[in-house]
Amino acid sequence: MIDTLLRQWTLLRLLPRHPRRLEPARLKDKLDAMGIAVTLRTVQRDLNALAAVFPLEASAGKPQGWCWCQGARQLDLPSMDPHAALTFHLVEQHLRTLLPPATLADLAPWFEAARGVVAAGTSRVTQWRQKVRVVSRTLTKLPPAIDPTIQASLYEGLLLDRQVEVTYRALTTGGEAKTYPVHPLGLVVMEQVVYLVCTLRDYPDPRFLAIHRIDAARLLDAPAQRPTGFDIDAFIAREFGIRRGDEALKLVLWVRGTLAAYLKETPIAKGQKLQPRDAEWTEVRVKVADTQQLRNWLLSLGAQAVVVAPAPLREELRQELRQAAARYEGPTPS
Repeated sequence: MIDTLLRQWTLLRLLPRHPRRLEPARLKDKLDAMGIAVTLRTVQRDLNALAAVFPLEASAGKPQGWCWCQGARQLDLPSMDPHAALTFHLVEQHLRTLLPPATLADLAPWFEAARGVVAAGTSRVTQWRQKVRVVSRTLTKLPPAIDPTIQASLYEGLLLDRQVEVTYRALTTGGEAKTYPVHPLGLVVMEQVVYLVCTLRDYPDPRFLAIHRIDAARLLDAPAQRPTGFDIDAFIAREFGIRRGDEALKLVLWVRGTLAAYLKETPIAKGQKLQPRDAEWTEVRVKVADTQQLRNWLLSLGAQAVVVAPAPLREELRQELRQAAARYEGPTPS
């Protein structure tokens, strides 16, 4: 009796979720590999018996392929504990845009089970989600709408290392859509926007496309080519700051107020040095990438910071601030 229960429970755990299927012979091989010796006939008999109690289905052809029915609830023994429920709930809330649709489909029963545990509110653990928030210091904008069908094709291409034909509207071309194949390399989420890192056609240089500007996407059979030595972290550091120069800048910045304390806690980069200049100002010395992101941050500091060096950057910001002040001093635009 115990051996039968163990075998059948293991068999239930081996069955994939719809639409993937496993044949009885393959299930027998898996049971054998786990040390559960069984005949093919016993596996077939177990499957038919279990299908009378659990939501299982078999294909009509021969040999039959078995799976859990589409939409079947997740069956766990023991049931999902509050810690696991909290984790699945947070994954569903914050990582949906980063997971392939096939993965989300597989996780759907766990998400449903987690929502049930969280909704019950019987554990203090599940109340954790009411006590934790992630807040950005910058203006948080609403995320652009993404067509789920297009997203699914792109994510499948990335997952399977296959090319995808896209129709894309680049801002630099005035919104005119162009169609071409891309080789997916990765995904980057920045300020509520999801970007596909890829190469286009036969060009070797990686670039990024905003997924919400893709009007159509079709998965191709051709394999995607990955540039030799491609590193997504190096690509992000180089491109997502909107590079302005190849050489790093030796930034000398004077800051005042609580800004010096903030920069001491969260340095701009490794190797940053702080030195008080007087009762009001602190000097910051740090080597940073030459990017538009750096300039935007410096401009956002307003009167609480002033760039001392390098001289070209100081002059560039001085001109930018002078023009901004002139616009505010002039008449209000009608």
